[in-house]
Amino acid sequence: MQKNWNSLGLMSGTSGDGVDASIIRTNGIDYYETIKDKYFEYDTDIYRDIHNLKEKIHKIEHLEKHKFEINDLERKITIFHAEIIKNLKIKNDTIIGFHGQTIYHNPAEKISKQLGNGELLNQLTNKKIVFDFRKNDILNGGQGAPLTPIFHHLISTQNKMKFPVCFLNIGGISNVTIVKDNKDYSELISKDIGPGNCLIDKWVRKNSKKKFDENG
Repeated sequence: MQKNWNSLGLMSGTSGDGVDASIIRTNGIDYYETIKDKYFEYDTDIYRDIHNLKEKIHKIEHLEKHKFEINDLERKITIFHAEIIKNLKIKNDTIIGFHGQTIYHNPAEKISKQLGNGELLNQLTNKKIVFDFRKNDILNGGQGAPLTPIFHHLISTQNKMKFPVCFLNIGGISNVTIVKDNKDYSELISKDIGPGNCLIDKWVRKNSKKKFDENG
């Protein structure tokens, strides 16, 4: 009999407005069920600091130039995530996937910098934290999203879709996954294809009091 795990995923996207938390139960292979989904909005200071810092970081050298601001904001974001975990009152054996807040991403340079200290989060919550899982994917030629195509493969199989299947995800950045069949993970194709909502969201932030392009 296969073992099932409870898992909490914490995700903050390009919009930088908050954290999506999802608790699922899964065997890690071909079964999952959603237990709870909840959104936690960043406070005004964190939201402002994220977008102010992103405006300053356009190349790898800027990470060193602004390291003190980066470290300060990383601590605030980590503490924010710790409060989310406490709020959700998860079971002790729950595994936690900690993505962090992307501040610089360039697969061509084989670097993706997320703000979030997994070791500190472990200390604050005394929970098992899985983090920094994008680095190995980038070092091996990926674009830093190793979990997305596996999940797309699972839901296409579970829903008995006709292959091949293409998933288009339009977040801040648009990306696609192409699933050729329901067996071979090596045939998965997944990559970024260009801007999604990030450009219109940036325009809205600069020209109104809203944080994003609500209702399109």
